[in-house]
Amino acid sequence: MDISRAQVLSALKKGKAEKKKEEIEYIRFREEAGKIPRGTVVLKNRVVPGFQRIKRIFSLEKGIERNMRTDEAHIEEKIDGYNVRVAKTDGMLYAFSRGGFIDAFSTEKARGMGLEKFFERFPAYVLCGEMLGNTPFTKPAKKYDVRFLVFDICREDGAYIRGDEKYAILKKYGIESVPVLGRFSIKDKKKLKDIALAANRNGLEGLVIKSTDRENVVKYVTPDSDISDIRDSILFDMPAGFFIQRVFRSGLFIHDFSLDKEKYFKKLGQAFYESVWNDLGNVKGGRGAEQAFEILIKDPGIWENIRRHMSKEVKLEIIFRREEKAGTRIGFRKIYKKTTKKIHDALMGKGVTD
Repeated sequence: MDISRAQVLSALKKGKAEKKKEEIEYIRFREEAGKIPRGTVVLKNRVVPGFQRIKRIFSLEKGIERNMRTDEAHIEEKIDGYNVRVAKTDGMLYAFSRGGFIDAFSTEKARGMGLEKFFERFPAYVLCGEMLGNTPFTKPAKKYDVRFLVFDICREDGAYIRGDEKYAILKKYGIESVPVLGRFSIKDKKKLKDIALAANRNGLEGLVIKSTDRENVVKYVTPDSDISDIRDSILFDMPAGFFIQRVFRSGLFIHDFSLDKEKYFKKLGQAFYESVWNDLGNVKGGRGAEQAFEILIKDPGIWENIRRHMSKEVKLEIIFRREEKAGTRIGFRKIYKKTTKKIHDALMGKGVTD
C-alpha cells in the first residue's frame, strides 16, 4: 500500500493521524483519510494497511443476493475474539490493534507462535486474525492460553490473497486458520440455511462469507450470540446502539428462519435482566459492575502497558498474581466506572430529571 509523504503530513496536520513512540516509532491513522483506512500504520520502512470494515447483512438470503457477486464462496466461522494484525519490521514481529496501536500483549504472544518461517518467506505480508483466550479483552480459557486464528493475509499493496491460496499457505507454515465451514455455491440456499442454523445451535458467533477471490465479503451473526452479548454487557458503559443492533438483527434471524419466537422472547428478556441483576448485586455488595480476565505474560512491563491504556474507562484490580514456569499469571477484574456510579447513585436514592 503506497502512502505519500504529503498524505501523511496532511493527515497529521488535520489530526487524522498521530505520531507514537513506544518500542518503535510509528504513525497511526486515527480515522479514515481519503482512501487510507482507519488503523493504518506507517513505519520507517513499510506500511501496515488498516483492516477494511466488512459489511454486515441482516437477512441471509437477500443479503447474499445483493452483496455477493460470485458463484462460489468460502464460509468461515466468525470468531468472538479481538482483531489483531501481525507484521514484521526491522527483523521483529509486532501486533497492531484495529485502531493502529502496537498491542504489547499480542506482540509478545505473536513472537512465541512460530510465525518466523512465514515472515521469512513473506516479509511484507500481514497476518490478520482474532486473538482469543487468556487476553485482556476475551473470556479466560482453561484448555489453552491464547490462540491466534488467521482469517486473512494482506499483501504489501493492501489487497487480500485468494481463499484457496490463503488456506494452503497457513497449512504449509503451521498457522492456525479460523475454522472453515466449507466452499459452497451461492445458489445453494438450503445449504447456506443449514450452515447458519447449525452455527446457531453450536453456539458460534456467526459466519463470514467470502467470494473465492476475496473480493466480496459479508458477515452474518447468530441470534444466540447476540443475546449472549447482551447478557455479558455492562449496561451504561455500552452505547444504546449496541443493544438496538443486537435486538434487531437477532429478531430478523428468528423471523427469517421461523424459530420459536416465544423461546427467544424469554431468552432475550432474561439476558437483559441477568446483566442488570448481576451488576446490582456486585455494586450493592460494595464492589462494582465488573468482569474478570486472566493473562500470562513474560515481560512485567506489559501489565503496566495494559493499565495505562485501559485506565480511562475502567478501574483495574488484581485478583491474584503468581509466578509460573511460563511467566507471570495475573487474574484481574475490570470495574466499569460509569455503570458502577449510576447503579450506586440509584441504590443510594439519587433522583434524576428525565
